[in-house]
Amino acid sequence: MAGFYSGKEGQLFIDGTQVAKVRSWSFTFNQSVLETVSLEDTDRTIVPGIRSYTGSASIYYYQTQPAGGSGQLSTLITSLIKTGGGSGDGNNSESTRNFIFKLLFKDGSTEGRFIQFPAVPTQLSMTNAVGEIMAADISFEANGAPSGLLL
Repeated sequence: MAGFYSGKEGQLFIDGTQVAKVRSWSFTFNQSVLETVSLEDTDRTIVPGIRSYTGSASIYYYQTQPAGGSGQLSTLITSLIKTGGGSGDGNNSESTRNFIFKLLFKDGSTEGRFIQFPAVPTQLSMTNAVGEIMAADISFEANGAPSGLLL
């Protein structure tokens, strides 16, 4: 497909399942640098350091049938928000698990263009307002290097 890509071509997969209604997604790559300057040097020199990836997505709370939940969004929410009997009681104190996030846009090929990585969700906020569709915004940080890349 020649030309530019738009949000219409974007898709989000979590653990291999496409999230039904995604408003947007984004990711950011960061590369730290380490200084290699020593005494008597006059110019700063650097080498590559640790890489990191962060991302976010805005997902509409959508269900295909009444009382059917919202697919991967419901799975994400219930794995992040833990219930318990009281503050600090230790019930449901297990850590949030890694999810496999795949951020993709269709380019006319069978695979599309994508980046895929294991990530830990770091933030979730849900919005419900008069005149708007209920949505959840999620942020995540990659745990290791991407496991798939075709951009």
